[in-house]
Amino acid sequence: MYRSDFRVRASVAAGLGALALGFALPFAAMSASSAEPRIDPNPPTTHSKPYPYYSSCAQVRAEGKAPLYAGQPGYNRQLDPEGKGVACGY
Repeated sequence: MYRSDFRVRASVAAGLGALALGFALPFAAMSASSAEPRIDPNPPTTHSKPYPYYSSCAQVRAEGKAPLYAGQPGYNRQLDPEGKGVACGY
């Protein structure tokens, strides 16, 4: 046999090994994930405040939250008649 034959055989063997490994890994992951999921009997509680809703700019100013910018909690298009992204501006 020539040296080039050994190189070809080695590269073919490496390719087949990689192919077999690529084929077997998904099945190994499937068998590991088939275990039952762990469920925490005491899930963490979240104490988040409800999203504020303001019906008028007077209410926003009374709570000291003016001006409200687009994306902030409590902003809505009804409080921004100009549509500039600033509600209840001074």
